[in-house]
Amino acid sequence: MARTPDFNQFGEELWEVANVFRDDALHATERLETFSLFLFLKLWDEIELEYEEATGKKLPDGKALVPQIYRFSNWSADPDGYAKQHDFEDSVDFCRQMFADLATLESTQPSAHDVRRLFRDTQFRLRYTTTIRTLVSQLSELNIREVMSRGFGEGERFDIFGRAYEYLLQQFGQNKEFAQYFTPRHVVEYMVKIIDPQIGDTIYDPACGTGGFIVRAFEWVRDQINRKRISTADKEKMLRRLKEKQLFGVEHVPLVFKLALMNMILHRDGSSQLQNDDSLSNKAQDIHKAKYDVILANPPFGPTKQERMAQFEYHIKLYEALFIQHMMNALKPGGRAAVVLKEGLFFDSKKMLRRICRKLVEQFELLGVISLPNGVFNPYSGAKTSIAIFRRPLGRDDVRTSKVWFYRVESDGRDLGATRRPLPDFATDGDLQDMESLWPYTWRHLKDGGVKAVLKSDKLKDFESKKSWWAKIKDIRKADYNLTAGRYCPHQAEAVEHEKPEVLINRLMELEDEIKTDLQDLLTLVTVPTSVEGLKGSVRFQTASVE
Repeated sequence: MARTPDFNQFGEELWEVANVFRDDALHATERLETFSLFLFLKLWDEIELEYEEATGKKLPDGKALVPQIYRFSNWSADPDGYAKQHDFEDSVDFCRQMFADLATLESTQPSAHDVRRLFRDTQFRLRYTTTIRTLVSQLSELNIREVMSRGFGEGERFDIFGRAYEYLLQQFGQNKEFAQYFTPRHVVEYMVKIIDPQIGDTIYDPACGTGGFIVRAFEWVRDQINRKRISTADKEKMLRRLKEKQLFGVEHVPLVFKLALMNMILHRDGSSQLQNDDSLSNKAQDIHKAKYDVILANPPFGPTKQERMAQFEYHIKLYEALFIQHMMNALKPGGRAAVVLKEGLFFDSKKMLRRICRKLVEQFELLGVISLPNGVFNPYSGAKTSIAIFRRPLGRDDVRTSKVWFYRVESDGRDLGATRRPLPDFATDGDLQDMESLWPYTWRHLKDGGVKAVLKSDKLKDFESKKSWWAKIKDIRKADYNLTAGRYCPHQAEAVEHEKPEVLINRLMELEDEIKTDLQDLLTLVTVPTSVEGLKGSVRFQTASVE
């Protein structure tokens, strides 16, 4: 009898099924990619079965997203027998050809382009028919159609699959696979709430990882469309525009890009504007310039792995320094952003970092800095991070930073060690709920585009607490644009909380990487050859032509 997982258990069910691949000796990254593709085939088959029962007819291969020969329900009951009936050696041979054919899929379905991108460049690595039999058997036992038929709204039905899939990604992250590409959903949630994307906004994540910000922004705006009192046809048009024209994400790592693509497909959302590219390239600085109303991101931080000489005003080989410049460049006038950044950017004495912070304060409207505790991004990193919320002015006469609101999050409702276990304040996400309730601003949308940040109250003290306070622009200038919350805290008499040993070790390891990079640069400078022989080829001379 088929099992019917509930909303909370579904992710765990998928995690158990994904572990089937351990017997095939696949690496964790390969397991996740392969399982994601099989899960897609199962889910899409359920969607088409539901359509066929409702209409009483089957779509021909030219219009169906997945050809009949590869429909999951047609072959999953007896993979090897089905493969031999269709002249394949076994189920491994059949599935290998299925993956290859879907990579070149021809279909009139709008999603066909995304399916091709999903299967393109995928190496089918399964070797054993027993693995395939076990996998499809367990997937078949997941009664997805029953879950879909419950009393949820159209969007909520697919949230089950999207959220379950994000749980799966998080599980891989806890095993130190993909953790650096996954932002915890509760952190994403509060950042989206503060930025409040609206219908018509263009939304961008230049380092989208597995797609958490783009997915949540899509859900946020989709729900606004569904609440509108307009015709179903008008809602469909607005949703189509949201999917196809207003969500943009870039991910540099090919496999992680595919995971983001899968995440979007499982949320029944337009993934056509996700790109497998490099946001820090020269080309990207031009393509994305002044293009977006909203930016939500948690870019990588630490030393870059390669030299990048794109059009950055302040060049320094740190991801966080290059990404924040890219995002400032990508915002439209009147656009707004919420970005997770390594806290070192806010106080490090390096000249380039101080100049970046100065630009953020003097040329933008920096509204708030939310200090997160060490360990929020474990197991990937124990680094101290903060969320910067800022707005790009509409023009020369528009407001710049006059004061900055700081909030110090001491708990996000989870243990800050490697396991990130829920704590007693898990139901309120620790201090994050309080932070959101005290957030001082609302957004006033202007007729000609862009927003203004408007205080919810004229009394600044309404937004102050033991964990939140204001810093005036004159004090920030005196502090050389130091943007750490503790620098302006009026409650300094409180006892100092010492960091845990594992947090300190993480920070020392990151510092070691930075020192190693700096020493390599220094070594390059001091090892210039001094002999004539050593200088051969290192200096180019231009021979003047004789007229």
